[in-house]
Amino acid sequence: MLLFSSQPSPNGKDDLEIAKKPLDLLHFSDLKKIIKAALNLVLGKSIDLAYIPISVFMKIYEKGKKRRLLASLKSCGKNIFIGPQCVIRCPHHLEMGDNVCINTFTHIFADGGVKIGDNSLISSNCSLGSITHSIHSEKRHRIIHRPIEIGRNVWIGMGAVILPGVSIGDHSIVGAGAVVTKNVPPKTVVVGNPARFLKAVEL
Repeated sequence: MLLFSSQPSPNGKDDLEIAKKPLDLLHFSDLKKIIKAALNLVLGKSIDLAYIPISVFMKIYEKGKKRRLLASLKSCGKNIFIGPQCVIRCPHHLEMGDNVCINTFTHIFADGGVKIGDNSLISSNCSLGSITHSIHSEKRHRIIHRPIEIGRNVWIGMGAVILPGVSIGDHSIVGAGAVVTKNVPPKTVVVGNPARFLKAVEL
């Protein structure tokens, strides 16, 4: 399946200016120019291909997105994997160690500060939120920052939710779908909503 024709554009700046138009005023020809200009920015060079398959476009897009994201982090170790369609808000407040894996569709709200230790795995569709709101209605629109800290060798199962202010100790496991409302000691397996102790982890 082909996404668009990418003939050379005489003026890449014009293509980027088109992107400022309201969405309902864009024509398909404008969309082609915007995508081509975006790919040129990601790759750092002009694209001169007759057609670009969707699969190739998505690989290029995700590669460029990951490169820009890693460059914007507060700190970042080696060998980081971030799956497609992950959303990280305020990446400049996110710290990651070595060999960290964040899988597809996970959301991290790092406004209040998030630390992820070496060799930790975060499965798909997880949510980590370091911001919250007051229970008092008149103050509810104010944002409260409460940092999250995930230790080394932690495994967070699919669909788990880590609430603001929570720390998860080294070598611990959070079961799929768990909602973690309080700190998890090291070498502990927690499951359920709210997350509760299941058993100790044997190293």
